[in-house]
Amino acid sequence: MSPALVLVLLLGADPAASHPELAEQRAVALQLVELVQPEPSYRSGLQQMMDQMLPPLEAQARANGKPLPPDVRKRMMAALLEVVPYAEMRQWTAELYAQRFTTAELKELVAFYRTPLGRKLASKLPELMGEAGKKVSSVLPERLPAALRRHGLVGGGAEEPAPKSLEPAKQQKM
Repeated sequence: MSPALVLVLLLGADPAASHPELAEQRAVALQLVELVQPEPSYRSGLQQMMDQMLPPLEAQARANGKPLPPDVRKRMMAALLEVVPYAEMRQWTAELYAQRFTTAELKELVAFYRTPLGRKLASKLPELMGEAGKKVSSVLPERLPAALRRHGLVGGGAEEPAPKSLEPAKQQKM
């Protein structure tokens, strides 16, 4: 057999096929992904992303005199699911978990996410991450220009002191 053919066969081979422990690790990682981010949760995350993407797109479309179609949300969701289908994202994520956690650790995580608290965390996590993302998005435009000046990345200089983080009580008022 030629060395090139051996190389092609080795590169194309699935390491899990010859290593049962890798196959088990991937299977457990898939279980974890399905618990942490079931398809409805994935769709909810896409919906949140779309909710953030649409206002600028709608504004741009109006400015160009070409308003978006009435079914834009339905069509946008179809496009997002076409680009990154749940099954594919699930495989990618499972692979990432399998690279970072042992089979035993993955089993512990699966056990946790099967508990009432684990299920609650999994159901609330997209909402929490969405709210945290909105907060970051609202703070960045306000704080980033001065920080860029302080770090010499845009004109101005380092005269401005860095702001202190807002205390939780002050954050609630924002």
